[in-house]
Amino acid sequence: MRTASRSGQSILEYTLILGVVVAAIVAVLFTGIGGGSIKESVEGAYSKTGTALKSTVDDLGMGVFQEE
Repeated sequence: MRTASRSGQSILEYTLILGVVVAAIVAVLFTGIGGGSIKESVEGAYSKTGTALKSTVDDLGMGVFQEE
């Protein structure tokens, strides 16, 4: 009886690597490693995106859809 040769990585090994990468990202963002500059940058980008979306929605509301 022949056994199948292992030619690649198993899904478990990829899952473990992904878990380590996610844990490192979470550690950097939430523990403030490096002075918290990455966390502040992400929060700033999120805030700017929200402001831009709100402005876009407001502009659309005053455009062709406004009743006269």
